[in-house]
Amino acid sequence: MSRPRVLPLALAACLLAGCAQELPDSDAAVYLGDAGGSHFSPLTQIHPGNVATLEPAWVHDTNEFGDGVSTMVTSPLVVDGVLYGLTPRLNAFALDAASGAVRWRFETPASAGMQRGLSWWEDGAEARLFFGAGPWLFALDPRTGTPVSTFADTGRLDLRAFAAGADVTAPSPATVFEDLVVVGLDGDTGGASVLAVDARTGTPAWHFRAGVSAGVGMALDEERALLLVPTGPPVPAHLGKGRPDDPLSDSLLALDIRTGELRWRRQLVRDGLRGHELTAPPVLVRVSRHDALADAVALPTRSGYLHLFDRDTGASLLESREVSAPPSTIPGERGAPAHTTSTVSLTRQEFAMDERDAATGAPESDIAALVREPFAPPSIAGTLLFPGAGAGVGWGGAAYEPASRKLFVNVQETASVLRLIEVPKGFSAQDAYLAHCARCHGVDRKGLFMDRQDRYGAGGPSLVGIGARFTEREIEATIVRGRGAMQAMPEVGELDRAGIVEYLVAEPDYLTYDGRTTESAHVAVEPVTLRGADRLPANAPPWGSLLALDLDTGHVGWRVPLGGYPGHPEPETGAENAGGPLLTASGLVFIGATPDSRFRAYDAADGTLLWEAELDAPGYATPVTYAVGGRQYVVIAAGGGLLGPPSGSTYVAFRLPD
Repeated sequence: MSRPRVLPLALAACLLAGCAQELPDSDAAVYLGDAGGSHFSPLTQIHPGNVATLEPAWVHDTNEFGDGVSTMVTSPLVVDGVLYGLTPRLNAFALDAASGAVRWRFETPASAGMQRGLSWWEDGAEARLFFGAGPWLFALDPRTGTPVSTFADTGRLDLRAFAAGADVTAPSPATVFEDLVVVGLDGDTGGASVLAVDARTGTPAWHFRAGVSAGVGMALDEERALLLVPTGPPVPAHLGKGRPDDPLSDSLLALDIRTGELRWRRQLVRDGLRGHELTAPPVLVRVSRHDALADAVALPTRSGYLHLFDRDTGASLLESREVSAPPSTIPGERGAPAHTTSTVSLTRQEFAMDERDAATGAPESDIAALVREPFAPPSIAGTLLFPGAGAGVGWGGAAYEPASRKLFVNVQETASVLRLIEVPKGFSAQDAYLAHCARCHGVDRKGLFMDRQDRYGAGGPSLVGIGARFTEREIEATIVRGRGAMQAMPEVGELDRAGIVEYLVAEPDYLTYDGRTTESAHVAVEPVTLRGADRLPANAPPWGSLLALDLDTGHVGWRVPLGGYPGHPEPETGAENAGGPLLTASGLVFIGATPDSRFRAYDAADGTLLWEAELDAPGYATPVTYAVGGRQYVVIAAGGGLLGPPSGSTYVAFRLPD
């Protein structure tokens, strides 16, 4: 039986009267709710007693799709009754937040990659809207949508200038503090870092060279001027930069946001052990310890663990231990020496087969042959990873309720297989490309269209820069299954596929490239989710869940399956998910995140599903809520694409009926 709910007097009176409270306008001016990343809103007009009556208020169709598998994961901002968002191609726009009417639209001249949100800066009458697209940081006048001519190069800053010319992006919104705009850069060639620039001019203020990705998202303790930054794994060895034991990789960094000085760091994964990356933004929380409240930062991880650190010292507030990884089965290779776990796990840590009739796509004996030791490195036989390479807690992160000190988070549990393949002496990634791809895309990857028909005849488009538009997994999937006019090529072997992907992403000079191996070696291939014959995950469900965790005790109060799959109506399975939750002070948890294209509201007290609506495409974005004209609205971007079709291009707003 769930505990009785205690409602504020005004809210209780409203419930008895069957009304919707009038309320003053309220903005959603910061990504993930506030600088601390709480995903929390104080709004209460929509509450458990009336949420079932929510209906669409307006729909804005951006009328475009991105290249390849189109996605749109942006959480919009709302300031003074205007909603600011990004299209799948990262074009910016402004809408009337009450009606959805278009105010302006800005065509981004360099639209590429993923962007999870925007950032707002203002000083008196001066205001600016910041967002990243490809290698650029843009600054727009929010009143007109025009670039701010005095910022950097006529309104855009080239981030490559701070990465020795390497391609970098800023996939998460910048953090704004006083007159500083701070971005975390992501790149595959060692150019990643944390950069602070002047909000007015774009002039660099400080530059922390991390050498590893810093694009997951950051949290800011404004009182301490403390910026919390999770970092990514080491740069892959085949790209020739970084080192496997980089001390700043897979760590939580605490930087002085005014100077960029490193105050403390906690490294949680050694040597870039796959499937255990730090993929979620940190959340500022308070926890009860020794009869006193401590200011802490919560960090959920891909491996399903939750870590709590003291904000001043970085000391762990949970009992933790380092688990030694078993050695590699390949002579001369080593496993990661240790992985830090905590006493709080948000997911199961033990793999169990699903018992459905069509559960296995391979004999159970084949699965039993996989290496199944915790934190084991990839192997030739295949290493079973659970909760999975793309599982645990992703970039959507967690929501925090300050009064009860509870954390609300969506998790995924889908087993993966990590494999090594042998690269023989004399293998060339360029040869693999020339053998399978050059006949359609040219020996120089520039394609056979445009003005080249006389020389080559009809053919495929340019592949230059494809690594900025598609992930390695998407490129490999295209080779196997095809896409658009491109035919599937299942005959291309695993080694050649890996070589083609490496060659396209690294983009070497095809005239001088000499990447032929001089000795045999083993390389890890992209991890694969273990699936059954029906293409659903082969481990026991639930495959996705929403849960509430008491931070004071470390106990899960409730856990419910989250979502499902189109064409598979089986209840209680949950589903793979991407995106985060929104929590309101009235006790509601709003979340999209699942491939069944549903947008849901749960009771924060016990996890009861109170409302759901169907979207045109899955809402793989964290929703926002705001108030304008006395009405509370909830908005989500329905961009789809991430976990399979369909893709979408709409923003949908909901409110209570008139």
